[in-house]
Amino acid sequence: MSKKRLDSWKAIAVFLGRSLRTVQRWHEINGLPVHHFGGNKGSVFAYEEEIDHWLMQLSEDRATSHGRAGETAESGRRLSHEQCMAADALWETRSERNIHTIADYYRKAIDNHTGNGAAYTGLANAMVYCALNEIVDGALAYPAAVDALRRIPQMDREHADAKCPAAWVDLLYNRNWRQARAGFESLAHASPSSFALSGLAVIEIADGRIREAREKAWKAWRLNPLVSSLGAILCWTAYLDGDFQQVLDLAAQIRSGGGGGPMLASVEALAVVQSGPIATRVRHLENIVQEFGQNHTLQGILGYAYGSLGDLSKAREKRAYMVRCSETKMKSNGYALALVSMGMNSNQEAISWLEASYAEGSLWSLGLGTDPIFERFRDDVRFKRLVTKIGATGECVADSLFDARLSQVYWEGRVV
Repeated sequence: MSKKRLDSWKAIAVFLGRSLRTVQRWHEINGLPVHHFGGNKGSVFAYEEEIDHWLMQLSEDRATSHGRAGETAESGRRLSHEQCMAADALWETRSERNIHTIADYYRKAIDNHTGNGAAYTGLANAMVYCALNEIVDGALAYPAAVDALRRIPQMDREHADAKCPAAWVDLLYNRNWRQARAGFESLAHASPSSFALSGLAVIEIADGRIREAREKAWKAWRLNPLVSSLGAILCWTAYLDGDFQQVLDLAAQIRSGGGGGPMLASVEALAVVQSGPIATRVRHLENIVQEFGQNHTLQGILGYAYGSLGDLSKAREKRAYMVRCSETKMKSNGYALALVSMGMNSNQEAISWLEASYAEGSLWSLGLGTDPIFERFRDDVRFKRLVTKIGATGECVADSLFDARLSQVYWEGRVV
């Protein structure tokens, strides 16, 4: 029987379900069997049968060498790359549950070989993901991502894998809109990745181009439908477009495939409170929040519902809890506190919290210009001034978001 041949790096990457850079690294470091037509500089090809055998052999080698690695510099480098491979494999199905394991693999890879650029890149990606999904506070996650990117060896900084977390940092931490868009677009055209495409979707949201955002979010999700946050961003674009029923339908379908999570639940809850009388839906909201009780965005949406129903004691309870968390745990939650304040008709206080949300680097703050729940603020001078900072026409913040000026806005917004 003739062997089935793969005639390009792209075909090999698709067969393995990994990025081009990852399979090229596997070839360079771990001996992935790839051949060249006409010498080392010719086009490449590989056989599926040989790759399957290599994967099996690699698994056996890792099992027999467990516990002995790290004894020499060479074994340390090899262990580092194996840990990167393990983290890369988990990254393809990243979720709120496995992201800590992913980050731990990358950190161990760095410990075993401090020159492993792929490990720093992976750790930066993991930190950005944690901030996006409110797993780690942005005040902690973004500086960690910046430091990881800074430590990438010079020769690795121009690789596409390293450009993706750098573009996310430009978007959410530096607020360098143009540079972030350029970074994501270069990645989308070169070798599309779901993380880069979702970043481009968020850029479109910041620019108020929701239809374009929906298209890019759909493409990102189609590339990697097992990643729950991609489904959540897809639903968020539908929510920002005012298509609440579509959000509920999409969320139900994504969840049925095991793609749930707190971010998806938050978007679903936002659609629930605006798709009918809140009094008939508060029980549904409480059930959603109960599943992800530590998520502040969900707590804020429920507090908004309580306030809108006139149950001010419960709304105040939610607000006091989140303020207390902010003060004692450095937990950024301006968007959630804005929702509670708005439910209690404390509109100027709500706008102060939205300013804080922007200063925190919150993902939700990038949708303020089109977020339907803030319709009542469209003519408010403070709100309009805030919205003008977001997107390509906004001001570029050169320093980190937690500089003295933005920190002042952040803390002045804390009204108990």
